[in-house]
Amino acid sequence: MSKHRPSNNPDRMLQVAVLVDTSTDWGRQLIRGITTYAQKHGPWHLQVEPRGRNEQVQLPKNWEGDGIIARVANHKIAEDLRFINVPIVNISGIELDGVSFPRVTTDYEAVAELAAEHFISRGFQRFAYVGPFKLSYVKQHADAFERRISAHGSQLERFDYAHESMASQRWLKQSQRLGSWLTKLDKPIAIFSWGTTASCQLLDVCRFRKILVPDDVAVLAGDNDDVISETTVPPLSAILNPSKQVGYRAAKRLDRLVRRQQDHGEDERIPPIEVVTRGSTEVLAIEDEELTLAVQFIRRNAFSVLTVRQVADSVPMTRRSLERKFKKWIGRTPLEEIRRLRIARVKELLATTDLAISRVAEATGFGTPEYMTTVFKQEMGLTPLRYRSTVRAR
Repeated sequence: MSKHRPSNNPDRMLQVAVLVDTSTDWGRQLIRGITTYAQKHGPWHLQVEPRGRNEQVQLPKNWEGDGIIARVANHKIAEDLRFINVPIVNISGIELDGVSFPRVTTDYEAVAELAAEHFISRGFQRFAYVGPFKLSYVKQHADAFERRISAHGSQLERFDYAHESMASQRWLKQSQRLGSWLTKLDKPIAIFSWGTTASCQLLDVCRFRKILVPDDVAVLAGDNDDVISETTVPPLSAILNPSKQVGYRAAKRLDRLVRRQQDHGEDERIPPIEVVTRGSTEVLAIEDEELTLAVQFIRRNAFSVLTVRQVADSVPMTRRSLERKFKKWIGRTPLEEIRRLRIARVKELLATTDLAISRVAEATGFGTPEYMTTVFKQEMGLTPLRYRSTVRAR
């Protein structure tokens, strides 16, 4: 049992254990967020042990430290941590009965909303979800996705996925079962999956069964891994989650707890950043040829000077007809679609590059940083600079 040693000296090096896996991009980015906070507000000494997702991460015997940031994924971990008398911040999205550690995690409702919006904006009317439903939090994720597409007038197909080794017979049997399920689905269909592993197997099965991706089946992973996503054929679209920001905010919260400052006690849920669009969803499933041409024109030209009149003339059709079809199939106006694409690109550039705000405005079709800032603040509730600072945990 560690003895809690509250620090009255702000210059004393805090001893903090980080109990998360290091094998996934999610875990590594989260640790980077913690490290960023520690470097800025430390000195901290971080205890990090390389571990895989399914390996139990434990503290050394007789560990004496000031606080812990942990992925509390099951009751066994929670029970072990209860006997350690230091502040603990939980960064897991898993809801566990009776576990009430202060928590900072991804807003998975917002993730599901973003995924549904990504598919709906491409004209999909059919949807499916692939994930391990024995895990309650995966079922909640799928339920949130279903609520959004139900509001769009659609139903959800589900496939209960199990994480298996590629070398096992169980993986082969699951591929066969997955292939039979995919073959029976009405197409085109948009499939949202819990994680990268399931998405990769989906793409493999589609290729083996000669199911066209993304034309017949579009696949979106619930978490982005840059390395794995670029190895698939086609490259895998994925949700860019705020892992680094979760780590930073968890470290900030732990710092307050260690210093015995007041804590609000509520979960902090941080929304995803954006969809990283790659080949597996780069398609339109709109059953209207004129509207398809108009949407394609917008996507080719959204980041340059573009008006709704230019879009209508490109088809051609009247502006009134264009707006009516946009409302019917996509649920918004052409101008709203142009702005949505531009804002999404601004968010991605702010989160992943160091481009100056003026360059971001120029690259996304807004022209001036002042105009971009006005529109961005209307949509997001904060300025581009503030957004960048928030998502990059600076």
